[in-house]
Amino acid sequence: MGEVFKVGIHFGDEFGHIEYYFAEKRAVVILGNEEKREAVEKYLLTEQIINVAQHSLLDFKERANNPVADLNSFKLALTRLWNNTGVLVDWSRPVD
Repeated sequence: MGEVFKVGIHFGDEFGHIEYYFAEKRAVVILGNEEKREAVEKYLLTEQIINVAQHSLLDFKERANNPVADLNSFKLALTRLWNNTGVLVDWSRPVD
């Protein structure tokens, strides 16, 4: 299956995680709340236009982003997950 990147997520009092599989370029969402799990899955399968900081926090440029194209694109999409789905990324919570 290759390498996998895991990051914790939560919605309310429900904790889960997302697994990103490098070789297959796919994400698996584990979350008890089915509605929110489906929202995250849909978000991660949708190409987005994201404003990305360039040289400073005042200098943004629009960029098309396919969340599952590579790890950097996946992480960039995760920075907007809360705004788009209401699901919080727990960057510092370890996932086994």
